[in-house]
Amino acid sequence: MRRSAAFVFLFFFSAILPAAAADWLQQDAAYSAMRTMRAAGQEVSGPLHHDNGKERFELTVDGQRQVMIRRPDVRRLYMIMPDMGMGMEMSLDAPQAMPSADDYAELKPEKLGEETLNGEAVTKYRIEGNSGGQEGTVLIWVTDDGIPLRMEGRTPEGSFEMVMSDLRRGPQPAGLFEPPAGIQMMAMPGQ
Repeated sequence: MRRSAAFVFLFFFSAILPAAAADWLQQDAAYSAMRTMRAAGQEVSGPLHHDNGKERFELTVDGQRQVMIRRPDVRRLYMIMPDMGMGMEMSLDAPQAMPSADDYAELKPEKLGEETLNGEAVTKYRIEGNSGGQEGTVLIWVTDDGIPLRMEGRTPEGSFEMVMSDLRRGPQPAGLFEPPAGIQMMAMPGQ
C-alpha cells in the first residue's frame, strides 16, 4: 500500500470517528470484529477489539505484524511491531498525532436513512469535512449502539473503504489495550 495513501486514510478515518463521537456516534458497546480497510488498491485486515473507548487493531503491512492501540483515557497511541520486539508511543495531543474531536467540532453528519447491514439495523450518515487540509466525504453506517460497521469515502488522495465482519459484542480483556510485556517502547520523535 502506498504509505501516503494509507496514512491519509488512517488519519482521516481516525479524525472523523472522534469528531463524530462528540455528538452522535457514542460507542457504548464493547465488541470484537474483523476490520478490513481498502485504500490505494490495497487491502489490510485484522482483528479489532473495542471496549470503553479503548481500541486495538492488529494488521500485517509488508509482511510485518503491527498492533495499534488507541487509549483516549490516557491520551496515548501505541504502534507496536511485535516481531521486532519494539514499539513507539505518542501523545494523542501531539501536533503530529491524530486530530482530536475539538479540531472537528463543527462537523455535522447528515442522516441519510435506516438500513440493514450484515443482519444489523444501522443508520447511514454522510460527513463532509476537512482533515489536516484534506477535503473529504465519508459515508458511515452505524448500529444503534454506536458501532461503525462500514465506512467509505474519498479524499484528494483517493477513495477508501472500511468494513467490519464477524461482530461479537461483549467485554474485552483489559490486557489487550496495554503494550505487551517485553516490548521496548520508544517515544515518537519530536514528542
